[in-house]
Amino acid sequence: MKVIVCLALLFYFIISEEANAVQALKEKFVIRAGVAKGFQNGLHAKYLTYFADKLSVKLTISTMSFARRIHQLKTGKLDLMVGLQRTQSRQDEFIYIFPAYETLRFRFYSLKEQSESFTEYKDLQGKSVGVNRHAKYFSTFDLDDRINKYSVSTLKQNIELLLHKRIDAFIHYEESTFPVLEKLGLNDKITKTSYQPQHENHHYLVISSHSPLTQLKVQLETIVNNAVKNGDLRNIRREHYRQKTTSVF
Repeated sequence: MKVIVCLALLFYFIISEEANAVQALKEKFVIRAGVAKGFQNGLHAKYLTYFADKLSVKLTISTMSFARRIHQLKTGKLDLMVGLQRTQSRQDEFIYIFPAYETLRFRFYSLKEQSESFTEYKDLQGKSVGVNRHAKYFSTFDLDDRINKYSVSTLKQNIELLLHKRIDAFIHYEESTFPVLEKLGLNDKITKTSYQPQHENHHYLVISSHSPLTQLKVQLETIVNNAVKNGDLRNIRREHYRQKTTSVF
């Protein structure tokens, strides 16, 4: 009986010490994160702020290129990054937090009266399709030079071009496009085409293997899992795009 009591006390002491160590880390630690230049108040910054708030940890966000963010994450100069897809080349370089915090789907959009004109992939060939500059979609589309791709910087530009019939369709994340079309009152003018790609893009929260955040990995997994279940991140995305949307007329 004494042995059991001693073991229980030892276990309690270890758990208490671990909890105290985690609390001490949170009080002193400042998460170093990065986002793209010009997007310090963008969607990724809002996601990062959400995760830091849930951890009760301070956050500092720097702006830098994607390549530099990846490098600094590898070397431990950044602690945290969002928006990464899991690839064979990266899966052993960082610590991925599961599950994916968001799953996005690229969709093609056209004017409502033209939506039935795109019933299969080959119907896009010979057409002008709006794309976001530097974006990668899916390999068949990205490498297809039979489609006239019109590069723009924003979703709003794609919508304007489509309304003025300067392009035949555009491709963008459904999860970003829907709230914008809804706010602009364009759901009856612009719709998804009949043909749609079938793949999904999973985005992960990633921490540096050199970061003290590794001690909070389990807590981060719980935070992400709960955020996916209750729709917190989906609501952040929807509200972000609704807020930044103004009339295109």
